[in-house]
This record gives sequence, structure tokens and C-alpha cells, in this order.
Amino acid sequence: MNNNILKCDLHNYLEIACLYRIEVELILQNGDHHIGIPVTTRVNKEIGECLEFNSKTGVGNMSIPLLSLKTMQSDSPNSHFDKVVFNY
Repeated sequence: MNNNILKCDLHNYLEIACLYRIEVELILQNGDHHIGIPVTTRVNKEIGECLEFNSKTGVGNMSIPLLSLKTMQSDSPNSHFDKVVFNY
């Protein structure tokens, strides 16, 4: 398991997206794009901290390692964020 963790301020944006079920577009460090709704964050013994994500791009439910996130863009209007850039 990777011992690196996501910074608290960035983690908060993920929690807000989960809490309010904000549809987002995720871009991962490897260039993959996923559109859907974040469900929750959790710790997976194999991949570390991850985001449980309900993808609308044909993948369905997936676990995305938090440290693989590059950006999170809101696809639905909300007062919490437009775009979050994950700097490590």
C-alpha cells in the first residue's frame, strides 16, 4: 500500500462532490477521462486511498486511487467548485 496521502484541502473537494452528488469529469494522471458521480472515499489495502466512482462512461462502479487524479471538473452547476487541480 502506498503511504502517500492526498492533501486535506483537496480531499475536502472530493468529499463535497460525494456529499452533494455533483456530476464531475475526472482526468487522471495517465490521461484517462471519466464522467460520473463520486460516491465516497475509502482506503483499499492494495491501492491506498481511493475514490469510489459511479462512471457514466461505460465502466460503471470503479475505485480510483486518489493520487492518480489530475483534475476534477464539475459538470453540474454548484456553489462549491468549478475545477480542482490535484498538485502533488
